[in-house]
Amino acid sequence: MRKLVCKACGNAEFYVLNVRETLCKKCGLRLTQPSDYLREESQHRKEQLYLETKRQAETISKISLLKRKIDQCLDDRDQEKFKQLTYELRVCQYFLKTGRNEAQTRFKDKIKQEGQKKGLLFEDKGI
Repeated sequence: MRKLVCKACGNAEFYVLNVRETLCKKCGLRLTQPSDYLREESQHRKEQLYLETKRQAETISKISLLKRKIDQCLDDRDQEKFKQLTYELRVCQYFLKTGRNEAQTRFKDKIKQEGQKKGLLFEDKGI
């Protein structure tokens, strides 16, 4: 079970005032609606997001450097190196494109599997 945290300050400690009303200990905000809370992310998920973001940043910087090298090859009229670098650029761009969509497809697959376990049917609408 995930912890609920205050949307305003991120604190996880509350005073209970009434049945559906709590008070944040840190900022003093009255929380009455479910939208006033956020779910606390697990440490494993935070690490995954950090690593994925880091990988994407490294790939973007590599793509930028490859484009510079390709421009230099065009200036030098080095056709062999040009072909090699453009192939490497395509690989990096494909890696970046599939890396971004991979998390979304994993999430959709997980939702489908949970729905099938519960006996619900989901249609893929290409979201």
